[in-house]
Amino acid sequence: MARFETLDHHTDEVLEKENWYTLNNMIFADLIALCQERGLATEGEKAELIKRLLDWKQNTRPVPAPSTPRLISIEGTSCTQPGKLNTALWSTFFSSGDLQVIDYDKLEVGKKLGSGGFKDCYAGNYEGDPVAIGELRIVNFTESDFQEMKHEIDVLKQLRHENIIEFIGVCTNAKHLCIVTELCDNGDLFDYMRKVPRPTFSQQIMYMHDIALGVAYLHNRRPSIIHRDLKSMNILISSNLRAKINDFGLARIRTKACASMHTQCGTPNWQAPEFWQSDPRYTEKVDIYACGLIFWEILTWSEQGYPYQNYSEHQLYEAVKDRGIRPPIEKLKTYPQSLINLMQDMWQKESKKRPSMGTVVEKLVQYLS
Repeated sequence: MARFETLDHHTDEVLEKENWYTLNNMIFADLIALCQERGLATEGEKAELIKRLLDWKQNTRPVPAPSTPRLISIEGTSCTQPGKLNTALWSTFFSSGDLQVIDYDKLEVGKKLGSGGFKDCYAGNYEGDPVAIGELRIVNFTESDFQEMKHEIDVLKQLRHENIIEFIGVCTNAKHLCIVTELCDNGDLFDYMRKVPRPTFSQQIMYMHDIALGVAYLHNRRPSIIHRDLKSMNILISSNLRAKINDFGLARIRTKACASMHTQCGTPNWQAPEFWQSDPRYTEKVDIYACGLIFWEILTWSEQGYPYQNYSEHQLYEAVKDRGIRPPIEKLKTYPQSLINLMQDMWQKESKKRPSMGTVVEKLVQYLS
């Protein structure tokens, strides 16, 4: 059995080899994710985020640096140092017969697409088909990362829908631990909106409809699944311009229709107000709220940034929960008022007043008929 020991020094292994040039080559969304993982502010231009990360690397931030965890052995087991792996432990994780285990030698790893959470994502090829390869960063890999990764696989392997990213298999190579999924050539929606011109209204509606269909599929399963971390960074755009939901590391299965969930999670900017209390109680309506904000992003097409980007976390909570502030809609007057009304219904403060995702799908279909 292994537990985690704390080393009393600050070494950020992820940023150890990064410099201004390498960080500047990253997509904006990845820089934001790096800042979020370190508790740094995410507002501002790309250059500002890079400076914060480099300051963090040099230990110039005003709060103490977190220590570096490592696995140590107890009860006679072998020690797992950062960068190495107890393969027997992983074999136990992936012993399920319904998982396809992929030989790493059969994977062709291509360009790096980005980083987030506990893995780096690469474009690749498997048996002639393009795939996305999420390779886990073993250094500083914590027990909670273990569980989140395993949970993501457990959720993904049971989902089959054209608007949900398709899970293909896992690679359990001791030096290359990977989750292999379908590849979406255009990356995530957050970055995509910043790279391409605003599309036609019909294409915007198609993205919204795709997202709604995927979320409705999750909510209508028995038991239903609550994603809990929907945001534009977790929506991928395929080569044929279809939107697909990704990143199920925080998803939870709601075992009873009458049950509410009780744990906090997700990215604050897209979080529903009911998350923000010591004992949160919420249902799948938190996903409806998040989709309302994603729809706003799609309609504004990043011209107004992402939701509440200029707010500190404290300001965000106070403005959204206590004062009911929502993203501005003044510049959306050219869109149908019925669509704006739907979006506003989706981000209502009271979850019971938000429509079901099935209702959202029905209203969006009207624009595609």
